[in-house]
Order: sequence, then structure tokens, then C-alpha cells
Amino acid sequence: MIDPYKVLGVSHDASNDEIKKAYRKMAKKLHPDLNPGKDSERKFKDVARAYELIGTPEARGMYDRGETDEQRQQQYEEAIQSQARKGKRRTYYDTRQSSGRYTSAFGNHFDNFNAEDIFGSFFGDKRETGKRESPHVNLQGEDELYHLDIEFKDAALGTEKVIALPRGKNLQVKIPAGIEDGQKLKFKGLGGSGIGKGPAGDAYVQISIKEQPGFKRDGKDILTELPISLFEAILGAEIEVQTIDGKVMLKIPPGVSSGTKLRIRDKGVGPENNRGNQIITLTVVMPKQIDPSFKDNIQILSRQFAYNPRST
Repeated sequence: MIDPYKVLGVSHDASNDEIKKAYRKMAKKLHPDLNPGKDSERKFKDVARAYELIGTPEARGMYDRGETDEQRQQQYEEAIQSQARKGKRRTYYDTRQSSGRYTSAFGNHFDNFNAEDIFGSFFGDKRETGKRESPHVNLQGEDELYHLDIEFKDAALGTEKVIALPRGKNLQVKIPAGIEDGQKLKFKGLGGSGIGKGPAGDAYVQISIKEQPGFKRDGKDILTELPISLFEAILGAEIEVQTIDGKVMLKIPPGVSSGTKLRIRDKGVGPENNRGNQIITLTVVMPKQIDPSFKDNIQILSRQFAYNPRST
């Protein structure tokens, strides 16, 4: 009789999940459809039978308590051998009671055995009772995970990419506009091959979005910053700014301050008919070096047009 724990390569205190994982791994490795050969077929049947014995909590409990048919049969045969060694071989008459029913000569452990099978073995019946075949195993293939790096713009507007799979096939990946960083796309049936008649697993493509300097995403909106001069802030201006669609002209109203936000419609994230906006934050930047004449003129203007920005 096989030791299912040894066959599956797990300890007696292994969890049910560990047993299932070990079984799937060995069944896939030894399955005759994937690995032709008598040796693989024999080992595969042993693995299937081992899982049948301890693959569920109920079956495992029966095995651990010594209550399976195979364990009872082994105990029965050992009892017969023990009796034979002692010279006390039973006869057909010894195993019958007055009621005419067959009973076990070796205690209550064998009450559930079929009488014809027991006596056929006991009295040397050459009739073949048939082999117990393990059921054909059908298992779904393993899911497979792939990683795909894409540009910021491609994530915002959508695109299509091709991934080369290990089995020589190409996977056409349609990336929807507005996909999030870390999001997974599922492709049913394109994962690992199934065992037997089991279906193939699924393929997952996890998206990683590359950073684009100067651009940040906030939901469907794209956030950017725009430095402007003191004069542009006071007088207003039209400035060329970059969007993910290309350059556009942005009108700066006069009298803006640092932190003012301006919006460019439909230049954000999403499909063409449902895009977010680009939000531009203005930053007033002073010159790195102050020319003396510039400073003198500012002093004159400050006396003439003085105001207190903290008054409100």
C-alpha cells in the first residue's frame, strides 16, 4: 500500500492547501498526456491515488484513522499471514455461524468487507476481482502573470501592445484609455495548459505606467505647473504650454498670483468623448539676479502703487 504523504512529498502535518498544491504540481509534471511513458503513467496513478486518499479533509481523516478499504485489506492480509505462521489456518466451516451469514474471523475491523472477496482471497480463489483504477484527472491550467510598462500618454489615451508569450505566441493587448497603474487585464484561456480535459488557465497583464516629467495624474485630470514672470502675472499674457496632445496657447489673465489654477478642457485622461482636463498651477518666479536699475524702478512703483497683500 502506498503512503500518500510520501508520494506527494508532504509531511503528515501539512495543510490541505499544501497537499492540493503538491498534487497539482506533481500531476502536471507526470500526466501521461504531457509526459508519455509507462513510468510516468505509473507514477501519475500513484499520485492520483494518493490525492484520493488525503485530498479532502474527510478522506484524510479516514486514512489517518486507518479506516480506508486498502488499510483494512492490509490488516486482513497481515492477520491471515500471522495465523498461517502459527499453524492455525482457518477453514470454510470455521468462518460460518449457525445463522449462515459470513463473519470476520479477525474482529470488528472488517465488518464492512464484501464476504465473497474475503473468502475468495482466504481460500485461494484465482478469480480476478478487477483492479481499482484511479479516476482520470482533469485540472485547470495555472494562471500566468505578465508585466507591461507603458508610457504616460498611452495610459491616458489608450493604445495597443503586443506581448510575446513563452510558448511562441503573441498576445495582442488592448489598453483602455485611463487605465490605472498596477491594474491587471485578464485574457481568459491564454494561461498554462490544462491537465487532461481541464481548461487552460487565464493570462493576466499587469500595467506599470512610466512617469512623465512635469505631468501628474489626479483621477481623470492631469496636473502641471507653469512658471511665469512678474510682468506676465501683472499684465497677463499668452504662453505656449505642453499637453499630452501637443502644444497649445494658454491665456494668462492679468493680475494672477502664484497658486492660481487654470483649466484646459479635454486635455486630461480618458477616451476621446469623455476626457478629463489639464489643470495648470501658476507660479510667479522672480529673476535670479536683480539689476540695480530694475530695483530702483520697483522702489518708485512700490511707493506709487503700494498695497498690502495681507490685509485680507
